[in-house]
Amino acid sequence: MNRVASFVLCGAFLAACSAETQDAPAPVVAGGSEPVEVENAIDWGAARLALTQAADEGLGAGLASVASSGPPAPVPVLLPSGLVRTASAEPRYRPLEDGYFAAYPGPRFDVIVNGTKQAFETGGDLSDARESMLFTPSEAGAQVSFSRFGADYLVEFECRVLDGEANCITEEEALEISESLFVAAAQ
Repeated sequence: MNRVASFVLCGAFLAACSAETQDAPAPVVAGGSEPVEVENAIDWGAARLALTQAADEGLGAGLASVASSGPPAPVPVLLPSGLVRTASAEPRYRPLEDGYFAAYPGPRFDVIVNGTKQAFETGGDLSDARESMLFTPSEAGAQVSFSRFGADYLVEFECRVLDGEANCITEEEALEISESLFVAAAQ
């Protein structure tokens, strides 16, 4: 059996991020059966190499809060660089039992990066889908999901203004930001 990343089941993961005391509903796979939760095998060696490369490129300056915000995340922490942020709001980072989330307030949209080691076994073969970036538009923004270093990531773009005719972010912008995420912390 193969594993399906939790980003496919992002409703349960996001519910856990937004309400710590609330239990997320059990995800259901095709055919109505309940999947078995498994833990992803994280490639820490590759993540540490990418962390060193990011530091050599000058990425991550000023992100000391990631390292000092409690216990280390159980997955490599990927963060965006070069985002235009609102002057009055600072990025937020929080490690979780199964991953982390980081939020970056912006003038047009907020960027929220979720990383998790949580996965579920199913009967389908989605290994190729996990490695490629999947863009999903929504009325209030968009999402990009993918897997890297054995962990699963969901990058959300939440529009600040919902009155416009067009979405606040294009697929090209969302993919460009998601592809430029760098390793900011690794065990």
